[in-house]
Amino acid sequence: MTDHPQTRLQHILEELAKHGRVTVKELAMEFSVSPETVRRDLKQLEMEGHLRCIYGGGVTPRRDADQPISQRMRVNAREKAKIASLAAKHLRDHTKIFLDSGTTMLALSRYLVDRPLINVYTNSLDIIQTLSAVESSNVVAVGGILRPSYRAFLGTDTLNVIREHLFDIAFVSAVTVDVNLGFMDLGEDEALVRRALRRHAKQVVMLADSSKFGRQGNFCTYNFRDVDLLITDAPPRADFLEKLEEAQVKVIYA
Repeated sequence: MTDHPQTRLQHILEELAKHGRVTVKELAMEFSVSPETVRRDLKQLEMEGHLRCIYGGGVTPRRDADQPISQRMRVNAREKAKIASLAAKHLRDHTKIFLDSGTTMLALSRYLVDRPLINVYTNSLDIIQTLSAVESSNVVAVGGILRPSYRAFLGTDTLNVIREHLFDIAFVSAVTVDVNLGFMDLGEDEALVRRALRRHAKQVVMLADSSKFGRQGNFCTYNFRDVDLLITDAPPRADFLEKLEEAQVKVIYA
């Protein structure tokens, strides 16, 4: 089996979906890579909220139906809360917004519980569940192929729904931010959804915590100029700020 990073990550997600756990030893043997390489893969997926690292491997995160947010927000929870608080200031009644399936969006969705005049579209199962508990909420579930490991709908049907709309604001996320390549993702399906949102939104607001800067993903989702506003929890490095300023991206941080 090839040891291409994207192939490894997708295989790990498939094995998690089947068995609920993976081991470093088995994956290293299967891909003929070092245990350190596998551990980096697992850590990357943990930061995305797809698994929980344990000694010798990783397991599917527990997802109690009563508390989807608290479990998905375990990684960098404080930083995500800061970002969500800043993003909430850009919510306006009578607007049509899209929230993608990034984990920071789960924190932002808390601010929509008492905002029934905002039209919310999302492909995130956890956000749908959060807002469905509120009788007065106005949420549209954007369907497609259900990817349990991502807790989201993805694929052609999801893209087709997005292409039928124009959103006032698309709140999006990314797995990593590279100073030369821009905003990146691990999976192609996630990248395609975010690219479609760029074309069908008046404004794109990127929510990315500081741990994502200086790392590389597998797919170049956005150039810096594709984003109108970046909200993060700490000042980016000088080289990032220079690139963002060149691209005329407004930056807000806690």
